[in-house]
Amino acid sequence: MSIIIPMSRYVFGPVPSRRLGFSLGVDIIPRKYCTFDCIYCQVGRTTEKTVLRSSFVDPNDVIDEVIGHIHSRQPIDFVTFSGSGEPTLNKDLGSIIRALKKRMSTPIAVITNGSLLDRPDVRKDLAEADVLMPSLDAVTEDAFVRINRPAGSVSLISMIEGLRALRAEYRGQIWLEIMLIKNINDTSQHLEVLKEVVTSIGVDKIHLNTVVRPPCEAAAEGISEERLSEIQDFFGSTAEIICGFRKDHVRSSQEENWEESILAILKRRSLTPDDVARVTGLTRAQADEGLIRLLGEKRVKEHVVDGVLYYVATK
Repeated sequence: MSIIIPMSRYVFGPVPSRRLGFSLGVDIIPRKYCTFDCIYCQVGRTTEKTVLRSSFVDPNDVIDEVIGHIHSRQPIDFVTFSGSGEPTLNKDLGSIIRALKKRMSTPIAVITNGSLLDRPDVRKDLAEADVLMPSLDAVTEDAFVRINRPAGSVSLISMIEGLRALRAEYRGQIWLEIMLIKNINDTSQHLEVLKEVVTSIGVDKIHLNTVVRPPCEAAAEGISEERLSEIQDFFGSTAEIICGFRKDHVRSSQEENWEESILAILKRRSLTPDDVARVTGLTRAQADEGLIRLLGEKRVKEHVVDGVLYYVATK
């Protein structure tokens, strides 16, 4: 039986996520409305840098879309508020989360840059989410301004105090992401202070990331895989590396392993070629090559929905 995928204005996916499994994304902010203008952002430069919370969408439309996808029988591990802007800028975020919790059992995650966590109204809106995923890229004012380019009223002190207040009040999981930029926040001196601050906050997980895709600014250069592993060891057992480094294409047992892994997922749901590249860490060209090979072996078949190409397992 075919899965009917609802038409969407605010919902995207579900997409495979390294951290959240199959994540149904919810985007409730106009494109590039943000409190930051981060040099590493893959979405591009912020066009509306603001700290003013507003009602950008009809909450009922968002809720109906999410519930429609939940009922579509697609495997969904998390409903995740993220997208092309800062989700806490939507002042209806809390009411949307509370309404969804009454109508579904799927856990809710919120990916936020953490810039508004010093505000009690924002923390109240996030209280019923199951997982919060804020960021803290810097603990010196110079690095903070260089990397995040915040709106004028957002300070490093307010961000750190907001994270501490969140931890004191919030009973769910806090997974803190740190985006490491070469020669800006990856020095030993900066990492020592960063570790001290993060430890004092008491997050549940530390997610280490670096630039692996084209950023909006050339100055945002990623660190090496080896350096990232060293930093993971430095932060200890709560630290995880969440980015995927792309490898040169060599047909090997490792590649055969990803093919088997993808086939296992395709037995549960369909994936686009971009999804496959995201899951495996391959380039899009390498993913296409592998999918064509699986297609020739009749282990997958193509399926087009609304002009989008998906692959599904044949058995």
